[in-house]
Amino acid sequence: MNETKLVIDRFRAYEEREAELKLDNAELRKLISLLQRADEKSAVLSSIVASSDDAIISKDLNGIVTSWNSSAQRIFGYSPEEIIGTPILRLIPPERQHEETMILAQLKSGIRVDHFETQRLGKDGSLIDVSLTISPVYDASGVVIGISKIARDLTFNRKAEVDARRLIAIIESSDDAIISKDLNSMVTSWNASAERIFGYTASEMIGESILKIIPQERLEEEPKILAQLRQGIRVDHFETQRLKKDGTLVSVSLTISPIKNRAGEVIGVSKIARDITYKKLAEKKKEEFVGFVSHELKTPLTSLKSYIQIAQAKTENPDFLRKALDKAAQQTKKMENMISSFLHISRFEGGHIQIEKSEFDLRVLISEIIEDASIASPKHHCLYQGATPLWAFADREKISMILTNLVSNAQKYSPKGGDIKILCQTVGKKIRVSVRDQGIGISPADQEHMFKKFHRIESEQTRLIPGFGIGLFLVSTIIELHGSSIILESEPGSGSTFSFELEKA
Repeated sequence: MNETKLVIDRFRAYEEREAELKLDNAELRKLISLLQRADEKSAVLSSIVASSDDAIISKDLNGIVTSWNSSAQRIFGYSPEEIIGTPILRLIPPERQHEETMILAQLKSGIRVDHFETQRLGKDGSLIDVSLTISPVYDASGVVIGISKIARDLTFNRKAEVDARRLIAIIESSDDAIISKDLNSMVTSWNASAERIFGYTASEMIGESILKIIPQERLEEEPKILAQLRQGIRVDHFETQRLKKDGTLVSVSLTISPIKNRAGEVIGVSKIARDITYKKLAEKKKEEFVGFVSHELKTPLTSLKSYIQIAQAKTENPDFLRKALDKAAQQTKKMENMISSFLHISRFEGGHIQIEKSEFDLRVLISEIIEDASIASPKHHCLYQGATPLWAFADREKISMILTNLVSNAQKYSPKGGDIKILCQTVGKKIRVSVRDQGIGISPADQEHMFKKFHRIESEQTRLIPGFGIGLFLVSTIIELHGSSIILESEPGSGSTFSFELEKA
């Protein structure tokens, strides 16, 4: 009986032992599985750390670097061998080392630091803009044993921000309208010059169709331009017209470029519109000028030819011959003045005019101008008021041109005759010269443009008065070269006074 019990006890013990062994094997397999998963996670984590574009660094609580990935090497310049085991303070500029103490204190309390923007030192001593995300590293019992740091290089971002600000400043300060729109022709941006040129504010145009500023008769231009841009082809200096808010047309030169995304796909359109209204006006004026000059030169030339032919036929009549020659001389003088004006405007624009100052008696020069003016237009009474002699220090030839132009204008725009006065008075070390007429006068609106090249007053009173709008431009330019300026005082119907100042000799 005892032997039977012993056998049974041993058998039960064996069964218990076998059960324990089976349990141990299951636990072992479970443990192995957990280790395998941990290895896999570790491998994935290592791969992420190694391939990250950000610097991923770990350090202990004393600030000693314990790990250093490839991006840390790329950003800061140190290899792992150079930096692991050394203080992280190597990367921190002296004036920012207080940040490390502050960060360590926060992390020891288990508080994470997110997106802290600062600067760190590269191996070459350069400063690098970085954004830091710093986390505490815990052991199995939850005690902080180290620090994990992710440093993102902000250099590109900072450069992009600077470039963006510079681009915005250029766009806002540009004299040209700079506009962007999507491929459905909806406006997405509108700068200050676009507002100035077209009259619409940004709030009135953004989100609206660009067709709002395209005249009805030019609407076909938009689909043609878009078709070209969708192919990535830029449109350069396309001259056309656009509508302003007030309904008037403005001449513009368009440069239009496709906007592409990173994949190279066209996603929008950038448009620069330059106001060429003045250019078009100048071209028109130039055409008119060439036609006018041809006519004006032809007229005195025809008259001159006629007087010479008559003089040749009437040689037996001395009085008639003298009068014919006087008329021929007047026409010759007129042609000479016109050609001189053309040459001077060309030289001024080419920067070839030099001012050669000398001392001369201004009263003598004015007498010559008055004598010539009396021959050119006997119906006007031209006189001088002022001191004599009156010595000036200026370019005598150029001042002669100024006075000739001013007196000639006074004669042309005083249709009913009247006095033309040349007045001179001394003002300190200066001589103030004025030419005053009793002509038709000039409106305030025309006064603003009187000294621009090719500008002429357009009115019923001036329609038949000859001229091509360069005389006062030359006058103003020569006066400026003498360090002075021309002053105009005038009212319609009350005549005009043109004044300037010269140095006293």
